[in-house]
Amino acid sequence: MSIFVAKAALALMLIPVTYVLYCGILYRHNRKSLKYLRGPPKTSFFMGAEYELMLQEEAYQLESKWFKEYGTAFRASTYFSEDLLMVADPGALQYILHTSGYRFPKPQDVTQSSRFLNGCGIINAEGEVHNRHRKALNPAFSAKQLRQFLELFQQSTAKLASKWQQQLDDATDGELVVNVCHWLPKTTLDIIGESAFNYKFGSLDGKETELGNIFENLFVDSRIHLPKLQLLYRSFRRDLPTPIADFLLNFPTKEEKRFLGFLTASKKIGKPILEKGTKEKIPEEEGKDILSILVRANQEVDEKKSMNEDEVLSQITTFLVAGHETTASATTWILYSLAKHPKIQARVYQEIQDLRELIGANEPTVQDLDSMPYLNAVIKETLRCFPIVPHITREAHSDDVIPLEFPVAGVSGDPVSRIPVSKGQRILIDIAVYNKLPQIWGEDAEEWRPERFLESFKMAATTVGVYSNLLTFSAGIRACIGWRFAVMELQALVFGLLEKFEFCPPPSGELDEIQAVSFALIMPMKRNRWREGKQMPLFVKARN
Repeated sequence: MSIFVAKAALALMLIPVTYVLYCGILYRHNRKSLKYLRGPPKTSFFMGAEYELMLQEEAYQLESKWFKEYGTAFRASTYFSEDLLMVADPGALQYILHTSGYRFPKPQDVTQSSRFLNGCGIINAEGEVHNRHRKALNPAFSAKQLRQFLELFQQSTAKLASKWQQQLDDATDGELVVNVCHWLPKTTLDIIGESAFNYKFGSLDGKETELGNIFENLFVDSRIHLPKLQLLYRSFRRDLPTPIADFLLNFPTKEEKRFLGFLTASKKIGKPILEKGTKEKIPEEEGKDILSILVRANQEVDEKKSMNEDEVLSQITTFLVAGHETTASATTWILYSLAKHPKIQARVYQEIQDLRELIGANEPTVQDLDSMPYLNAVIKETLRCFPIVPHITREAHSDDVIPLEFPVAGVSGDPVSRIPVSKGQRILIDIAVYNKLPQIWGEDAEEWRPERFLESFKMAATTVGVYSNLLTFSAGIRACIGWRFAVMELQALVFGLLEKFEFCPPPSGELDEIQAVSFALIMPMKRNRWREGKQMPLFVKARN
């Protein structure tokens, strides 16, 4: 009798498992094939291009090789041998990110995993919910509103410079090698906390927080520990019926558990911030910062304008993530590039000195910073060559046809200028490759050369990005809402640090060991020493 019961129980367990497998496999099988497109050979039935890109030792290398061989759009395989469309074509990107609105959402597995980190904030919202969040938050990122934050950016930069100067003064030989990856995230965390939420993290002052400690290696651990089964499990949830996929979220991967720890810690910080803001009741005409807007949205009666408490706390989490590590990483790569190109660094410093003669002891205004062509060219060129997020993923919401600006050769040798896709087709948008397309940026697109932004050069007929046609901040209705905030922060940081210090490669040659490694974000690491965490050792000299 017991054997019969055991067999019956096993049969009952196999029914839902079989149904789940059937749904996922059938759904993928019924899609249109992309086999008429060329692409790299399949190296594994279970893994695929997304895994290979994640596994590569140095970011941008593998996808760059593929796009050079197959053109601006090609077919690859992803997990479980599903067809993956990889694109960097400006015409295709314009169609997907701009023209089609919400018809190319994020895939279910990407959103599910991201929700463990960012909750139900604007990054993970789709359709009307995303539109509601965006409309509510837009006033906080207007050019007029952002100007009031410049003084805070400058004060935080001055505090960082003071910390470094103190270390220089204490050094017996007057020389200092600084791991800027240790300091810049502290600076940007203080900035986003105070500017967006009137919250003082005190990171530069040495105050430790649960949030800061978790964030230290949040993404690094994801790359160092890269178990295939977790990636396959996450991918498997992708095409399941939503109720089943949501049920499986009760069994998160180790990475997702780590993300959830960050989400929980940030919400713990966000709740008293929200409660304090609610008590203060700042008038609408005065309060257009993120916190004030979130407070009012939480109190809004109209459902088309309101946000519930979980949405508000998730926005706080989202902006702490998006406005913290990304800007710190971008600043790191700017200082790295300038240290490797001393003549360009000297030219930026001269531009700073020229402005200083005009404004005297006053801090530069937004207009002053915008009027510095070479400093801004350096920022743009670094954002072009080192996009912090190398690629984003979308899927077709319905059957569609994606146009190409630059036709590619199909398997038959005939040119392909339009790519029909089925509902659910997975699409990887390669930001890093688009940012280096010779058709847009010139034959020297692989080279870090800020002068290109001071020259007139022929671009593709289609423009895509929100900032100097770069795709670094994405594009269209899902473009980074805080891109102006980030650019102004970068201007203040680079101006303030270069005015005080000269940056050079360390005499030990450590800079030659630095790699750009993809850990969800592009981070600098020492070759074969990833477990030491983010590294960018720069030789810092005080200017006379």
